[in-house]
Amino acid sequence: MRQIIIVAAAALIAAVLAIAGAVAFIELSPEESRDAGRVGETRTSAPPAQEPERRAPPEPRPTVTVTEPRNPAPAQPGYSTADANFLALIAADGITAPDDWAIEAGRATCGQDYASAREYLTDGGLYDHHVQVFLDDWMITHGGC
Repeated sequence: MRQIIIVAAAALIAAVLAIAGAVAFIELSPEESRDAGRVGETRTSAPPAQEPERRAPPEPRPTVTVTEPRNPAPAQPGYSTADANFLALIAADGITAPDDWAIEAGRATCGQDYASAREYLTDGGLYDHHVQVFLDDWMITHGGC
């Protein structure tokens, strides 16, 4: 019984810490400009008379520019743009396969249960750890079956 109480207490503490972390993440989000030093500068009494400090202006924050990817031209005649995007995506994920086999396998495994798709793909030479990535890439680029 004591072990159950200890496990429950540990779970409660973990939940509280997770919530506190989420709140801290939200409060310190980069979408809003917050100055952490602002709280430290508040005073309850008047400061001693002295010349005000001159601070250098803050350095500008770097900006991130997101470039929209271009749709590659179809790799071979008869391939759609979705097929070309699929081939580019699996190549970026480290999957090496002949283009025609990859398209054929994508069409053949789309809509199948995972075990059947896994068997088809691994029999074709795909590594086991690439199966889910291959299936996900097909769904992303083709919007389903």
